[in-house]
Amino acid sequence: MYSNKKILIIGGSGFVGTRLISLIGEENCLNIDKRLSQKYNSITRLYDIRDMNFLKEVDPNTEFVIHLAAEHRDDVDPVSLYYEVNVEGTRNVLKAMNSKGIKRIIFTSSVAVYGLNKDNPREDHQTDPFNHYGISKMKAEILLTEWYNENPEERTLI
Repeated sequence: MYSNKKILIIGGSGFVGTRLISLIGEENCLNIDKRLSQKYNSITRLYDIRDMNFLKEVDPNTEFVIHLAAEHRDDVDPVSLYYEVNVEGTRNVLKAMNSKGIKRIIFTSSVAVYGLNKDNPREDHQTDPFNHYGISKMKAEILLTEWYNENPEERTLI
């Protein structure tokens, strides 16, 4: 199904990324993460998306990026890490994509952008984040939407 596609996964060493790679097939993926994958070390390159050094690993023939990387734990200290990783890291991913001509991205956000006690919010629901994680993911969504809106005929954002 994906045999001719090159897919860059950002933050694929965790639970979701590991399962995603198993479905796609590791021969089609490159994983960039700040920690090694327990299952897919051969396709994992160690980089922190807060630093643009990962750019050298990005193949211009990549079909699309799946952006899973995030600071998400409740005990992140300092709280500025939420913004450095989730917002500025996303900005760096978009810069890397632009420099390599990659026009498609799948981004995993969070229900935290909608706040507490929402009854199964839809994507167009009013945002109301209640913590730094939710605020940072909302800001990342804004960056991604701005990137998409610069050239919606050629770009894909999911």
